[in-house]
Amino acid sequence: MYSFLNSAKMTKGIYIFILIVFAFLFSVCIRLTWVYWATNMIDGRVFKWNNEFMVTTNDSYYWAEGARDLILCDKNNESLGEYYQQNCHQENDLSPVDQSLPMITHFLYDILPFSLETIMFYLPVFGGSLFVIPFILIGSRFNMPLAGFIASLIAAVSTSYYSRTVVGYYDTDIFNLFFPMMIIWSLSIALEAKVKPYVLITAFEMAIYKWCYPQGYALEFAFCALIVLYAIYIYVIKSDIKLNRLEEPNLFNYQLLSILLISMAGITFSIKIACIIALYLIIFRTKFEKYVLYILAGSLVVFLFTDGLGLIIDRLNIFVFKRDGTIDHEGLHFFSVAQTIVEAQKIPFSDIPLRLHGSLLSSLGFNINESILLFLISILGYAWLCVRRPVMLLMLPLLGLGLLSYRSGLRFVMYAIPVAAFGMGYFIVRITELAAVYIKERKIALIFSLAFTCIMTLWSLTPLVKTAWEYKAGSVFAIEEISLIENFGKNTSREDYVLTWWDYGYPIRYYADVKTLVDGAKHEGDVNFPVSFALSHDQKSAAQMARLDVEYTEKRAEAIKNNQSIPNNNIAWIMKEYGFMDSNDFVLSLRTDIKLPEKTRDIYFYLPYRMLDIYPTIMSFSHLDLMSGKPRQPFFHISRNFEDTGALLILDKNRGKSYYYIDKQQGILVAPPPNSSSIPLKRFVVTGYDDKGAFYKNIQNMHYDGAYSLIFLRSYNVFLVVDEAMYNSVYFKLFYLEEYDKDLFEFVSGNPYAKIYKLKI
Repeated sequence: MYSFLNSAKMTKGIYIFILIVFAFLFSVCIRLTWVYWATNMIDGRVFKWNNEFMVTTNDSYYWAEGARDLILCDKNNESLGEYYQQNCHQENDLSPVDQSLPMITHFLYDILPFSLETIMFYLPVFGGSLFVIPFILIGSRFNMPLAGFIASLIAAVSTSYYSRTVVGYYDTDIFNLFFPMMIIWSLSIALEAKVKPYVLITAFEMAIYKWCYPQGYALEFAFCALIVLYAIYIYVIKSDIKLNRLEEPNLFNYQLLSILLISMAGITFSIKIACIIALYLIIFRTKFEKYVLYILAGSLVVFLFTDGLGLIIDRLNIFVFKRDGTIDHEGLHFFSVAQTIVEAQKIPFSDIPLRLHGSLLSSLGFNINESILLFLISILGYAWLCVRRPVMLLMLPLLGLGLLSYRSGLRFVMYAIPVAAFGMGYFIVRITELAAVYIKERKIALIFSLAFTCIMTLWSLTPLVKTAWEYKAGSVFAIEEISLIENFGKNTSREDYVLTWWDYGYPIRYYADVKTLVDGAKHEGDVNFPVSFALSHDQKSAAQMARLDVEYTEKRAEAIKNNQSIPNNNIAWIMKEYGFMDSNDFVLSLRTDIKLPEKTRDIYFYLPYRMLDIYPTIMSFSHLDLMSGKPRQPFFHISRNFEDTGALLILDKNRGKSYYYIDKQQGILVAPPPNSSSIPLKRFVVTGYDDKGAFYKNIQNMHYDGAYSLIFLRSYNVFLVVDEAMYNSVYFKLFYLEEYDKDLFEFVSGNPYAKIYKLKI
C-alpha cells in the first residue's frame, strides 16, 4: 500500500489535486471580498433583508422564484415527495420549477443546513469556482499542469466571468463555461487517444450542459461541426479506404458523432441519458461496426426532428441578425428590445482585451493600456498550443463567440476567456521550457524561469484582482421597496397581476408571489408595447389597455394549451376581435368606453422612482406608429446637475453651450443649439415629502398656451421638463403628482421609493 501511494502516478495525482484546491480556494476568496466590504460598511443592512444578504441581479430572482416554489411544494405536500405537485405555483405564472438551477438549489436546500437565501447568495462563489478544474485537467493531459494552473487563476478572475459569478449573482452563468471546458477536456482525450469511455463522459457532459444551460447549445453544435470537419479531412486524405472495412479511420468519429447527436437532441433528459447509454453499449460492439453509417444517419434524423437546428437559428436571429429598430409581427412594427439592452450593444474592440486581461499600468495610474499586448501574447500562445496539439482547435468556437461581442454585445466576451487564459499559461510555460534548453547554466535557467513565470503571471493577475476588489454590486431593490412589495403580496391573490416594467418583474414575483406581464426573459417588443402604453399614456387609455392585455394573456395561455390557432401577439389578436384594421384607430378607441373582457382577476400598477431614468426607453416601445414603425417620442428631459443663478435656472451644468435653461422672469424654456428655440412653460410644479413622510405638491400656472411643464422633485433634487403627453401619463400622474382618477385607480400603498395602485375596472 505504501509503495502504491508513493508511485509516480499517485504523486502526479496529488500534485494535480493540490493545484486544483489552491486555484479553487483562490477563486472563492476573491469572490468573497464583496462580503467583507458589505459587512464592514457603515450600514451593511442595506444589503440584507430578514437578516440575509440579498442577491445582486434581477435575473437571480427568476431562479429564486422557481426554487421557492419547489420548496413550497415539499412543505405543502410532504407525503408526495415529487417536484411537480399541486400548489407549487399558479398556472401560467412563468415560474421555472422545471429548470435546472431551481432543482439543484432545491436539492441543496434539502441536504444542507442553510436557508434558501444563503444558498442562493453563496452558490455562485462555489459553483463558479469549479471553472478552474478543467483548466488544470487539460494542462495535465498535455503534461503541462502548471500551464493549466496559471490559466485557471487568470480565468477565475477575468472581469467578464468574475462579474457574472460573484457572490450574490445567482444565475446559470455558473455553468456557462465550466461544462464547455469539461467537454473540451474529455473530447480531446476521446479524439486523440480513441478512449471509448470518454465518448460516454463527453455525451453525459453535453446532455447535462444543455439541461443546465440551454443557451450553450450553440457551442455543442460547434464542437460537433468541428468533428465533422475532422472526419471530412480524414476521409479526403485516405479516400482509398473502403467504408465498411474495420480499419476505416473514421469509424471512431462516426461512432462519436452518433452518440453526441443524441446528447444534443431535444428529448426528455432522463430518456436522453437512457438512449446515450444504450447506444454506447451497442455501437462499439464489433458486429455493429458495419452498420455505423446507418446508426449515424438515424441519430441525425432524431437530432433534426427534435428541433436540433431550430435552436441554433433562433439564437442567430436574436444575437446576430436581428439588429433592426423594429420587428414586424402580424403586419405590426414593434420596437426591438435588442436596441435597449446594454449587454447586447456593440462594444469597441479594445474593450475585449481589457475585460480579458486588464491593464496593470493603467491600474497604477499610467495613461497606458497594455491589455492588447497581453491579448496578442495569449493568442500567440494559443496558436502555439494548436500547432503542437491540434486537438485544441476545439477551443475555436469559444474564441469565435468571444469576438462576436464586438457585434452582438458585452455578454459574449466571457467565451473568449478560456482561450486567452490558456494561451497565456501555455506561452509562459513554453518560454520557461525553452529557457531550460538554451540556457546551459542550470541555476540561471531556473532563476530565469521562476522570474519570468512570476512576472508574467502577476502582470496578468494584478489588474484583474484589483478590478475584482473594486467591483461593488448593489442589491436589486432597496429594503424600503422590498418591505412595500412583500406586505402588498400578503394581501393579494397569487392569480393577480402586477403591471410594471420588465426590469422589476422577477423581484416582484419573488417577494409578492403574483403574476407579471413582462420580465427579464419575456420582453420582446410585442409584449412590451401594452405595458409601455399603460405606463406612459393617459389614465383611461392605460387602464383599458392593462385590462385587455391581462385578460388576453390568460386567454392566450389557455388557447396554447388547447392547441388553438391565434395571432402571435396580443395587440394583433385584440385588433382582430374588436374589428380594427389600423392600430392607430385601436389606440384612439381606448380613450372611449369600449367593451372590455370580463374581469377574472385584479391588476395592480407598481410605479417605482427608480424607473425615472429608463422612462424614455420605456416610452420608446409604445410611442410609435405600429403600422409603419415611425416613432412618436414625447418630450422628456431630466436634470440632476443644475444651477440657479437668480435670473436663470441652468438645467445642464458643465455641458458647455449645449444645455437647456429656464428664463425665470419670462417663464420660458430655452433649448440649446442647433434649435435655440424659446418655449413657454405651462406650469411650474414642486413636489416632495415632509419630515413625517407626507406627500405635498404646489402648482403654479404660467402660460395658458405653454407646451411644457417644469417639475421640481424636491425630495430627489431633480428637475423634469415634460410635454403635456408626459405630464398626463400614468407614471407622472400617479407617482409624482398623486392625481389619479378614482373611478379607474385606487391607492394601495406607497413611499418615496415606490407606489402601488389597484385598477378598479
